[in-house]
Amino acid sequence: MKKRWLHLAIIVSFMLVTALATVQAQGQPVFRIGVLDRPLGEITKGAFLAIEEINTGGGVQGADGTFFRLELVAQPIANFQTAITNLNQAGIIAVLGPEDNETVLDNLNLLQSLNVPVLTPATVDTLLAADTSGRIFRTRAAEVLRGRALADYLINDLQVQRIATVQLGFDIDVTAGVIGFSEAARALGVLPQPALTVQEQANIPATLAQIIQANPEIVVIYGNPAEAGSFYESLRLAGWSGLTAYNDTDDPAFRGPVAPERLANLISTTTWPFTAQDEASNFFRERYIFTFGEVPDAVAAASYDAVYLLAEAIRRPGELVNNLLDVDNVAGVQGMLNPAELGRGETSNNVAVVQLNAFGVPQVLARFQGTERLAPGQVIPATPTPAATATPQGVVATITRAIQNVRSGPGLAYDVIGQLNQGDQVPVIGANVDFSWLVIQFRGQQGWISRAILDVFGDLNTLPIVQPPPTPTPLPSPTVPPQPDIVIDSAFVTPSPIIPGVPFTVSVTVRNAGGGNAGQFAIAATFPPNNVYASAIVPGLPAGQSTIVNLVGTLANTGYYSVAIVADLNNEVAELNENNNSFNFSYTVNRPTIRQASQTLNPGDTLDLEGNAIQGDVNWDASASALNAIFGAKIAVLPNVNISTIHWDLLDPNVINQTSIPVASLVPGTTIGIITADGNRGVMRVDSLNNNQLTLSFIVFQK
Repeated sequence: MKKRWLHLAIIVSFMLVTALATVQAQGQPVFRIGVLDRPLGEITKGAFLAIEEINTGGGVQGADGTFFRLELVAQPIANFQTAITNLNQAGIIAVLGPEDNETVLDNLNLLQSLNVPVLTPATVDTLLAADTSGRIFRTRAAEVLRGRALADYLINDLQVQRIATVQLGFDIDVTAGVIGFSEAARALGVLPQPALTVQEQANIPATLAQIIQANPEIVVIYGNPAEAGSFYESLRLAGWSGLTAYNDTDDPAFRGPVAPERLANLISTTTWPFTAQDEASNFFRERYIFTFGEVPDAVAAASYDAVYLLAEAIRRPGELVNNLLDVDNVAGVQGMLNPAELGRGETSNNVAVVQLNAFGVPQVLARFQGTERLAPGQVIPATPTPAATATPQGVVATITRAIQNVRSGPGLAYDVIGQLNQGDQVPVIGANVDFSWLVIQFRGQQGWISRAILDVFGDLNTLPIVQPPPTPTPLPSPTVPPQPDIVIDSAFVTPSPIIPGVPFTVSVTVRNAGGGNAGQFAIAATFPPNNVYASAIVPGLPAGQSTIVNLVGTLANTGYYSVAIVADLNNEVAELNENNNSFNFSYTVNRPTIRQASQTLNPGDTLDLEGNAIQGDVNWDASASALNAIFGAKIAVLPNVNISTIHWDLLDPNVINQTSIPVASLVPGTTIGIITADGNRGVMRVDSLNNNQLTLSFIVFQK
């Protein structure tokens, strides 16, 4: 009941504040921002808080000096078509949301039809590659950046070397997440093994057994929150007590199946942790709790930041979409926001690695801005909030960003001669013809500052017009020829190694490195040893863009192989370079391992390779100077074979058919094949033979 009254109070408060602002600002022009979210959803609440702050300070100043009030037009997405129709009729300048990856991808055409910037907190890596309009913006760091941050922390901070990954299903965002993390770990010198894929519920027990037997230092799970939570709970119940990581531990769907006491020590990533201790986070969290009576999440923070990005873009002359692309160095709650320095449509590259405490609350382990590790306690400036100040004389500029460049002329082509800091106030002594750049006295000379990214008090019409200095002659920049050029950047297989008889997926990252758009083309490869042909069609690829395509097949035999993956297989694209379409990809096909370990045998000891305590497989009979197979097992020395490159097909029962190996053949480094008493194929390596103690390393594969 208390919660119900709290929600009612928030709604009433929201209505009163909106009504009061309307009365106070009657006659002031309005910009409307659409929201695809629930009336009390996190996107709505984060955006409302930012708009309330901006309107309290007088609104947003447009490029012509007019101050505009901002308004929210919230639309639930139960009927997406109706929501889009309503927003089209509302005269909006931009849209925030929706939040869910699948909802955004499934309704991309409808979102593009709005013909305004769409700022969504969806993090799926394929989102911007799928957008052809150039109007979709991502307000949180992409999934691939979260994978890189996690890999960086695990490998560089925790010194983890044995990482197991579990992929639950083949959804494109799940696959992309696994690939991004695995590639990042590989770049840091660690190849996640085993890389397990769960296709259906019936496979979970076998997957749990593989994890327990492999005994990695950490298990990294990728999948939708409900399935991931259920799998994690099953993993703990199966006896796993090691570290585990999952990217969305704050999702209620993940936490639902998990016993509260088992949340402790889970490692995760987020685009903003509500426990962050910096100026911007403290300010936002305090105001959010005071307004809504609850703790904000990463989506609310991203939406709050998105409104301030829009406000910054509104201040600039020109089209709003282009202005958003040019915005740079805005101090947000998530960290510094730099759309101008990031890829098309990206606004933030801020990620935090966290670990849950005994109460399930995230504790910050590390924060990243892109690939840069932020120093502990590094201050992120608070978003400036309008406040009453003494009235200055004349025309005065107030710096509103952390740092603003002062240039020798009105444009980015002019040299930077110094910088001003946030909060600095400087008298303005002139301007260029359209008042887009202002002139100040700076270190004994004239300096120029961009009016679009600062606040100005006073009448600009009283300023003298200053003629700018000659524009510096720019250095010639290399141009990309206006022809497409298709190249393959990377490839990654799931599962790895490939399992005989189980479908595999090779995810290929293909890029158009040229200066012209490419039309339809094919990517294909013929995979040995069974000459399985797999292909995919790319419907088109704009200049400079990348996409991921999947090649799917099934192999029957094990081994270590390489294949040439070919892009533009049928020469459908007239390319700048026709000789760079091939990518050499190496992979392994092998049966899953049941157990991998080492053991020292004293005279009379028995070794059970499966470790199932049913029966042994070999006995070390030092008195008879022999290693003997028992209970029907068979063994044999395998010449010219290395345990690190062994695979199931090499362990041929027609060759492995002996019952005893004499001690003279047990030289350290010797490889021994075995067909166990349970009928599984395995391999043993003699590590040492000292004082009648025989040490063996071994691997045993599933049938």
